[in-house]
Amino acid sequence: MVGCVAEGQPDSTDLSLLEQDATVCGVGPTVKGIDVSYHNGTINWSSVKADGVAYAFIRVSDGTGFIDPKFETYWSGSRAVGIKHGAYQYFHPGTDPVAQADLLLSKIGSKLEPDDLPPVVDVEVADGLGAAQIQAKLKIWVDRVKAAIGRDPIIYTGFYFWRDSVGAPDYTDSPLWHAQYTTAACPNIAPPWADWKFWQFTESGTVAGISGGVDVDRWNGDMASLTAFLGGGTPALPCSTIGYAGAVIDDGDACFEPGGPLASMRSVNGSGQDGDLVWTHTTDNAAEANFGLWNFNFEQAGRYKLEVYTDAAFAQSKQAKYLVQAGAAMTDKLIDQSAADGWQTLGEFDFVEGPDQWLRLGDNTGEPLASNVQLVFDAVRLTRVETDTGSGSGSGSGSGSDGDGDMPPGDGSGCNAGRGNLGFMVVALLVGLRRRRRNE
Repeated sequence: MVGCVAEGQPDSTDLSLLEQDATVCGVGPTVKGIDVSYHNGTINWSSVKADGVAYAFIRVSDGTGFIDPKFETYWSGSRAVGIKHGAYQYFHPGTDPVAQADLLLSKIGSKLEPDDLPPVVDVEVADGLGAAQIQAKLKIWVDRVKAAIGRDPIIYTGFYFWRDSVGAPDYTDSPLWHAQYTTAACPNIAPPWADWKFWQFTESGTVAGISGGVDVDRWNGDMASLTAFLGGGTPALPCSTIGYAGAVIDDGDACFEPGGPLASMRSVNGSGQDGDLVWTHTTDNAAEANFGLWNFNFEQAGRYKLEVYTDAAFAQSKQAKYLVQAGAAMTDKLIDQSAADGWQTLGEFDFVEGPDQWLRLGDNTGEPLASNVQLVFDAVRLTRVETDTGSGSGSGSGSGSDGDGDMPPGDGSGCNAGRGNLGFMVVALLVGLRRRRRNE
């Protein structure tokens, strides 16, 4: 408890007392873990597990300049013996935060497995930047990763760095992994977090299966609570159903899926249909390396006009080949992305009710990588086209509509008119018979 001081007159012990206020003890039992990088050399993961280690954080990279050469080995080795694991990245605010986030995601994928911890951003260097700049760069990283995995990543930091260098912003939606090497029973955590999930309490621990000192951590809870914290967590937003009138699907929506090495997919803010877009370079390879996939799930079958948005400042490919899956039919449409600054039409397609329909664009356009041609993935617009059939047969022909929507449904053979005349004749005959009976 903080002692009383005269209002507005903090005494010489005020700072230490405020820091004491931030001391937060655990909720009860804790679970032992470690965090490792290539500095830890060869690891015998079976021995590590036998020594009571339940989880491990494994370094992906130091910014984008150094990819940890042991990441894949440690990742597969920990999983093989049943140790829960997560990835962390040493964050450099002076380096492109999107490139850093995409590098991490390219290593772990965009979907957490049941034995995965949420990824971690290690915030402990300023790169000469001020607090406001660090906050802005960190937000970009956090938002990028959260959009991919569907939950808040973990933030690793210490009391003094977060307060003095980052400005103590409110990132309490992210779980805190606190760094403090002390023999104290409770850590002194960074404001404004009220509690901690992990605590790295030593950098010189001894663990079987690892030579030399190793970082050792505690999970704030028992094994059951740690297991509940793993994997899926809060699921990503589902891909929305496309209503009768149609929809716009942007590159930032849940229905859009970037594929391939995410480090090669560049995100741009301030451009594109909804203020953002993604682009990559084209290749003349036979197989695609990067692609964009817009998933479609229709509420009703029907014919829809399909358009794509191309921002002239970034769209350069003259051979963008889109694949359209409409019902059981697949159609390819080739367009020049540089031909228009805005919406370009791919055609009209008959979609069936339900999911498993999509639009796909790969980077293997035939334009060489050395030419540095940019291929854009941005918004897609689907607009209902009223037809006289309304059948939504799934033909995927991309052809125009069969009518203007004013005629009643028919078989397309001109028989509507015949049926109309026949009906008129039947009515006239019945009227005539009725009049005759009245006269009889």
